[in-house]
Amino acid sequence: MSPKLKFSTSSLGMAPGSFQDTGSVRPLVSTLKELGINHLDTVARYPPPSPGLAEELVGETATGFIVDTKLFTDLRTDGSGDLGKEKMEKSFSESLDRLKRERVNILYSHRADPATPLKEQVQNFTEQIRQGYCKHWGVSNIPPSVLEEMLKICDENGWQKPRYYQGSYSLITRGIETKLLPIFRSAGMHFNSYQPLAAGFLTGKFANNDYTGTRFDPASPVGNVMQKMFSGDQLMMAVKKFDAAVQEKGLTSPEVAIRWLMHHSVLDDEDGIVLGASRIVQVYATVALTKKGPLEDEVLALAEELWQDVKSLRGEIF
Repeated sequence: MSPKLKFSTSSLGMAPGSFQDTGSVRPLVSTLKELGINHLDTVARYPPPSPGLAEELVGETATGFIVDTKLFTDLRTDGSGDLGKEKMEKSFSESLDRLKRERVNILYSHRADPATPLKEQVQNFTEQIRQGYCKHWGVSNIPPSVLEEMLKICDENGWQKPRYYQGSYSLITRGIETKLLPIFRSAGMHFNSYQPLAAGFLTGKFANNDYTGTRFDPASPVGNVMQKMFSGDQLMMAVKKFDAAVQEKGLTSPEVAIRWLMHHSVLDDEDGIVLGASRIVQVYATVALTKKGPLEDEVLALAEELWQDVKSLRGEIF
């Protein structure tokens, strides 16, 4: 079996984009139902210009969906205090109000909190589960050493372990495979991967200087951040080479990226792929790609060559 498909609501309320209000989000929700995607991944701080708006739009439109969310974090800080009791309770309470729900499926930390003691962090998540506000808890964007310590604390106190880790995973972001994956599997955790197209970088547009209207557009609220995340001549040249090579095979980079993730990556049927889109046509196109079968050996060799070309740059990113 293949990993489960989930949908990221990070584009809801984001300009430019097609999903600005309830009127434009409802057709998206109908499309997801039609395609059998019933699991939404949202975040308290999205969209960056209007934190919480994505959750509000989910609350107004997405009845009958399984919903996960992340605690609020302010990227102008280093995350200190985010997972303290008061901040966590305030963030999560406000999220539940916006989502119009009494509970969510998974409550994630958005990133590491270097100030709050780890035992207190774990205990705070445990309390949210005890009170029935979430079914599971999960972590995102934390280093392996912190995850290992959290799991040790859970074992020592008989507390529920984090059930999921969420991180970036794609043809050019495979850092989880070496250090984090063994920790996940030994602890019985599952992995929800986001940015399957590396935030759109694997469409080849940015590498070929064609990024108007994409997340890399300077006019986008996240444009400058995205450009910094995927900058550098070595990365650009590797993706351009890969894009040209797969086109010679009659394929596209997005198709290879999605099919590789579905059929050849380390993900199993208890893991998830969090899809994103700014237009409904993109949802249909990406889901159609997930239904195609495995790649031929020659194409897999190109995918592996791409990773070897960028591994020295991106091997520690997860």
